[in-house]
Amino acid sequence: MGEEEQQMPAGIIGFQNELASIRAALAEFESGEKSDVAIIAEPFAGRTTLLYAIEQITTRKTVKLSFSALITDRDEISLPPGAGEIVLCDNCHFLYQRAIGGFKHLDEFLTAVAASEHLVITTWNVYSWRYLEEVRAIDKFFPLTITLPQFSAAELKELILAGYAENELEFEDDSRPEEKRIITRHPVSFTVRNKTLAIPFFSIDFARIKVLFSRKEETRKAEDIIFEKINRIANGNPGVAKLLWAKSMQYPTIKPSFVKECALKAELDYHESFLLSLILAMEALTKPELHEISDEPEVETMLHRLLHQRLIVEERGFYKLNPEALSCVVSALKKMGVIW
Repeated sequence: MGEEEQQMPAGIIGFQNELASIRAALAEFESGEKSDVAIIAEPFAGRTTLLYAIEQITTRKTVKLSFSALITDRDEISLPPGAGEIVLCDNCHFLYQRAIGGFKHLDEFLTAVAASEHLVITTWNVYSWRYLEEVRAIDKFFPLTITLPQFSAAELKELILAGYAENELEFEDDSRPEEKRIITRHPVSFTVRNKTLAIPFFSIDFARIKVLFSRKEETRKAEDIIFEKINRIANGNPGVAKLLWAKSMQYPTIKPSFVKECALKAELDYHESFLLSLILAMEALTKPELHEISDEPEVETMLHRLLHQRLIVEERGFYKLNPEALSCVVSALKKMGVIW
């Protein structure tokens, strides 16, 4: 491939290695070899952004199917006829539901992908993908699987500052020693037989340990302290980090003290944790869909509790994960063994 083709698409930050793998798949497709692609990531981590980048780097005609709710009509998943095109399918976790007969559209889609002469590039929620690997061996349909990595603080800094003019912002360091802890205690609560149990969970800031051993704290710029803090709280998720930035900014000034640690905690019984795991994996579900999938008689009560804890939000009839709660929710559900 030519040097021009290897350049990063305009406006795209991060994902260099992932785009290199995509370029290789596109080159193989030009040579007559088809390796369909699955791009896998947690919510808000940049799956759609990467699809947009792929549209920019290919000279082939592209067709895009973007799913935003559970698929109920097979016509919504029809691949175009013919051959030789790049078909981009975003949010493919909406192709199934965990219910009797809930894999029909997914199975039809996978059969169509295998039979198609197009190169099909798909995106999936990582928690749906892990479940489907177990129950449908979905990885066998995609020779190339790409799991999006966490952003570094430097990548996050570049991503956010791209939207501002040089010297537009004022970074001030007001961080205090007590805010620079390496080990942080996070209580995790869950309910068993109507009793709420609290278990302390400790997280270690490995990035900060690296900084302490590699250079003196005094040499760090205020902006680097701020972006490292945001990225740590967001756990490297660019979508969550951008939200934290927007909440922290007091334009044109931003300080470490403006960036607040997530105060949310999940207090769940098993039924609530399962309902929350469905919302995490599917990303947008209506109340009737949750009733059908979970087969729980108290869905309304559980949704009320999840909303009250600010773990989820309701938008136009769809229940979605609160981006700020992502790390908290994932940690709690993994400890309860509901996701892996």
